[in-house]
Formats: sequence, C-alpha cells, structure tokens
Amino acid sequence: MRIKEDLVLRHIGDEYIVIVPNEGSVDLTEVYTLNETSAWIWKQLENKDFTIDEVVKLVTEYYDVDRKVATNDVRELMDTLRRGGLITED
Repeated sequence: MRIKEDLVLRHIGDEYIVIVPNEGSVDLTEVYTLNETSAWIWKQLENKDFTIDEVVKLVTEYYDVDRKVATNDVRELMDTLRRGGLITED
C-alpha cells in the first residue's frame, strides 16, 4: 500500500486535514480530517510502501497499546483511507 502522491496533510489550528485535489476544479469538497494518532501514522507512511503489519509495528513501538487493539485500529484506518481513495494498493 502507499499514500497517493498528490495528497498533502495539513495542520490547521487544532485539526489535521487532507484535501483531495479535484482536477480542473477549485471545489474542495473532498476534505478528510484526521485525529492526532492518524496524522502521526500518515506522517510515518508518506512516500513509502507499507503493509498493515508494518503499520501495526510502528504503532505498538510508539504508543503503549496492545498489538491486537493496534491491529484492529490500523485495519479500520486503512479501510477508511482505502474507501476514500487516499491510498493505493500497487
């Protein structure tokens, strides 16, 4: 998996947002808000290929969280990013 290259995470005020650019349009209707943990994960994965297991390892090494909980949370995040078209599975 990989975060799509044309996406940029922005920290605005207390929020982390990802804006999906629409070709030929100034309409910014596709805006995704990430919580602090999801934003941290995003930053670790930018410009890299990754697997679910690699993300789980990052999370369990950085946060004090059980591997099973981390696995469930990471899978849910990746499913959300996939549905939003924010990651590719090349």
